[in-house]
Amino acid sequence: MELGFMKWVNNNLHGSAFVNHLFKWITYLGEVGIAWIILCVVLLCIKKTRNAGIALGVSIVVMVILNNLILKNIINRPRPFVGQDDLISFIKSIGLELPDSSSFPSGHTTVGFACAMTLTMYYKGKGAYAFIPASLIAISRIFLCVHYPSDVLGGIVEGVLIGVGVYYLMRWLQPKLDIIWEKMVAKFKKNNNSQKISIENNETINTSEIGQQVTIEDKDNVDSSNVNK
Repeated sequence: MELGFMKWVNNNLHGSAFVNHLFKWITYLGEVGIAWIILCVVLLCIKKTRNAGIALGVSIVVMVILNNLILKNIINRPRPFVGQDDLISFIKSIGLELPDSSSFPSGHTTVGFACAMTLTMYYKGKGAYAFIPASLIAISRIFLCVHYPSDVLGGIVEGVLIGVGVYYLMRWLQPKLDIIWEKMVAKFKKNNNSQKISIENNETINTSEIGQQVTIEDKDNVDSSNVNK
């Protein structure tokens, strides 16, 4: 049934070269989660959004482990284009490489919805805008015939669950992480101050030694002068 739908998509929706390539570039946004990783780095660089950036990073890591390393290998569903020359011909015609991983669930969709859900949990309505690119990437996977609709649906459910789960995990962990961070900063400042004090003491000792040497030299000069007289 789903294969029949994929063939319908190929026969009826791929008439425009512009649209075909547009969806190819949309799907590239989700390639190895690149767009979400960039967003994560940006959030981490801003103190005000750092907590959300950490959560976004955790969501991506959880997605890679759960989706790519566990579910895909256990379910091991073939891609819709496997054994379908017409679908393979279309995919190659737009310069898209044939994915070699299994089909269920869609990784592009999972990471997109995991990150969008995480941002929504942190920023409510503003974060929900992230569902727009996530949804476009999900649709592109079906349009390009590299995933069945059920692969994408599974990715949506998995991504939403990851986003919600990571949000509540971080709410539980954050106070503990803040305490650890404060202790590390305090220890660093203490060590830094100790080093400064040690350096200042060494400089004081060196100055004192130089002063003593100058005093001894002056005394020797005075004694020599008295002897010459």
